[in-house]
Amino acid sequence: MTPEVLSILGVGIVLAGLILNGQRNLRTDYLALRAEMERRFERIEERLSTLERGQAKLEGLLEGLREAISGRRAAADD
Repeated sequence: MTPEVLSILGVGIVLAGLILNGQRNLRTDYLALRAEMERRFERIEERLSTLERGQAKLEGLLEGLREAISGRRAAADD
């Protein structure tokens, strides 16, 4: 083999190594980002659950207030 062919093969091997290493790094970054997104999603779900409980409590209080107001009006009309 001529030196030119050996040089071309060497460059090809180096490029293949760089590409494979880059893909491995990208996969590692992807998995880290996915794990971070899952953690954030869980936190968002927890916050949403807290908000839903608070909203249900407020709805109950408003319903009680409506009943108290309507009961007072009915008593005042008598």
